[in-house]
Amino acid sequence: MRILIVFYLLFIGILALLAQMILPAHFRILSLIGFGSALIPLLVIYASLELGDERAPVLAGLLGLMIDLLSSHHRLGVTVLMLSSLSALVVTQAAKVESHQWVFRFAYVLIGTFTYELMDYLFTLTETLSWHWPLEVWSKIAFSSLLNVLLCPLVFLTIGFLPRRFGWRPDHEIPERSYAR
Repeated sequence: MRILIVFYLLFIGILALLAQMILPAHFRILSLIGFGSALIPLLVIYASLELGDERAPVLAGLLGLMIDLLSSHHRLGVTVLMLSSLSALVVTQAAKVESHQWVFRFAYVLIGTFTYELMDYLFTLTETLSWHWPLEVWSKIAFSSLLNVLLCPLVFLTIGFLPRRFGWRPDHEIPERSYAR
């Protein structure tokens, strides 16, 4: 069951990547608020909190590789590095009891998405050797971060519904066994 959840989350990640690519082209408002780059970081944060071990950064790296391969930019590996780093940082906090309260999950999503979007734009600026920071970019970064905070409960509960229905529980929800001698 431990590896099946990773394949399930990878499948959800592929669907999220397709949604990020297709929906903003058809709905202009989604493009304006940064929907085209918001779902994958949200999924990475969810996987990092729920898996809480080395599987999450590996999953984040695979999703980052898919983004890099499908991207029109020529920076293979940058998204892998950013998503894996984001995942590794969240995984370090996943064992703490308070990290599974909604207030902290909102904070992880807001800060994680904002940092990912900001780093992505910084890499784009470095690649193009221009340091132009228009208000549109800051608005898109802020709106995509806030969008992820709003979508967070719905996405987390929706993604987790099917595995929980089949009996999967995150490691933080399984009580520790005390063995008698």
